[in-house]
Parts: sequence; C-alpha cells; structure tokens
Amino acid sequence: MPFHRVHILLFLSWGAANGQQLTPIKPTLHTGPGRGETQIIEPISKPALNGTALATLYRKYAGLRVIVSAAAATAEFRLFEDASPEHPLTFARAAECIRKAALQENFAFAPDGHDHNLDILTFANAGSHIHCGGVPIYQESDTLPEADPVISYVMIVKSIKPADAVTLFTKRIGKFSPYGSIAPVPNASALVITENTLLIRKLIDLKNEIDRPQSHTSSR
Repeated sequence: MPFHRVHILLFLSWGAANGQQLTPIKPTLHTGPGRGETQIIEPISKPALNGTALATLYRKYAGLRVIVSAAAATAEFRLFEDASPEHPLTFARAAECIRKAALQENFAFAPDGHDHNLDILTFANAGSHIHCGGVPIYQESDTLPEADPVISYVMIVKSIKPADAVTLFTKRIGKFSPYGSIAPVPNASALVITENTLLIRKLIDLKNEIDRPQSHTSSR
C-alpha cells in the first residue's frame, strides 16, 4: 500500500517586532514514496520569480515546508535548468540546483534547527548580512549532509591557532556569503563556521593540509 504524505507550506508571523510580514502560499499535495526520483523532462524556465514563487517551486521539488522572510518575498530571482526526455532531471536534483542557484543570488534556504522538514528562505541586499540562527550544528564526528544546505560546523585545530586559521580561511575564501561567518574559539582550539556545506568541505580539506606539526608541513 503506497504511503501518502501531505506537505503544507506554512508562513509564521515571526519578526512582528520589526514589522516583518510573511505572505502565505497555498499548500499542494505530494503523494507516493521516492518522489525525489520523479523525473522532469521539460526545462524549468522562470525568468521572473519573487521569493514567494521561488519557495513554491522549491517546495514542489524538495517536498519541504518553507518560511519566507519579508525581504525574500519580494526579491527577484531568475532560474533556468535544462531538462529533456534524453537528459531528465529528478525532483531531488532540481531542488539541489535551485538551492545552489539561489545562493548565487543572495537567497539562502537555511534548514530549521528543530524541524528537519522545514527550511527558512532569507535574502540579503547588497552589503547586508543574513542571520542564520537555528541552523543545524555539526561536529567533526558527524556525517555532513549530501546536499548543500547552510550549516554550522565546529572544526577542531591542533597545530595552528584558531585565530591564524580564521585569517588563512578568510584569505582563501575572499569573502563569505551574506549568510556565512567564521569565529575562533581559543579555549576549545576550535572554529565555528556557518556556510554552505560545499564550502565547508573545501575548508575541511584545507585544514587537513595545514593543521600538521611544523616538521610535517610542506608548501604547494
């Protein structure tokens, strides 16, 4: 017997203290197991999406509920992903493409820290910074998500000082995204990094190259 699940998009009236208003989106019904493997055989072409429409599209493919901030609701987004019967997209792949494309345009789908079926869509104007409170926190012993969500990661360093690692990583990255941050924790010989998972993986690789006793360090 097939399992049926209803995904409902909720908009909460949070942020009332600073006058933010959230716009509701009508829920739709998604049914059946393995919906992430459902194939798309026509291009996804959206020349003018606001944040509310972007959340609707993302929810269609990811099957997650989304809360949209007031800034994201009215910001504009463009999306094109090619698909055909010969080269189809799956729902899961389409959701991943939307997340990555959104990041390039200063949108961020940040997972809620308490509800794994809920994302929060935020947007940063030029020069502003998105606060991604509530994102899940991962330790070095945890397996990072396969997709590319925004997470916080606690990185332990042994042979270099946390402040030196922050300086090196900042130079390597050039500039963090509007939702990204990095902070040293000297007492714990650690860093706390909030960024998309793909970038955190790159910083982990860099840390593995440089966080060695001085006699074992070489230049590339």
